[in-house]
Amino acid sequence: MQRITEPDQIQLDFSRAFPSLVLASSSPNRRALLETGGAEVTTFTPDADETRDGKTPLETVLRIAERKLDAYLSSSSFNPALPAISCDTMVLIGGRLLGKPKDEEDAYSMLKELSGKRQSVISAAFLYLPERGKIAVPDEAGVIFRKLPESEIREYVSTNEWQGAAGGYRLQKTGYKLVESIDGDWTTVVGLPLKKILSLCT
Repeated sequence: MQRITEPDQIQLDFSRAFPSLVLASSSPNRRALLETGGAEVTTFTPDADETRDGKTPLETVLRIAERKLDAYLSSSSFNPALPAISCDTMVLIGGRLLGKPKDEEDAYSMLKELSGKRQSVISAAFLYLPERGKIAVPDEAGVIFRKLPESEIREYVSTNEWQGAAGGYRLQKTGYKLVESIDGDWTTVVGLPLKKILSLCT
């Protein structure tokens, strides 16, 4: 696939709907996704339990996202007048959820497993809106990887883009070169389903 040109229209539309908000996440990728469109973002780093305890992959990701938002809502930083958003993202392949790699070898193993295959990227957001309270916004996108030679996987791992990224790659940087096609919203793959949020919350 080609590199994503930013700011994309969905980022611009989102920033018009939510010009100022709190992001309950330490992810620089999610913050960049919002700020590139023009939103004013205040970040809160949630100390939340990320145990995978859902009965289904989607429930697992939703539960973690909700706990992140709840950590913000119960903190002294909570501003009831501002919208807030949290999110969790995992990759589903072969019935197994892949989160963030622990180290380079873990990243290599994940990318090797994804090579030449279709994966589902689940990004579940939880929103707090002053007038509506909490809203769950789950979304899923299909991603097909090219068949990757070992040398290309090693080269990508050496960029360190895998750090903090579900499945071990970042679409916004050079990770797009690993991808053959996307079925769904690219912002869901990045880690924040902006299109789905807009459709449900505006």
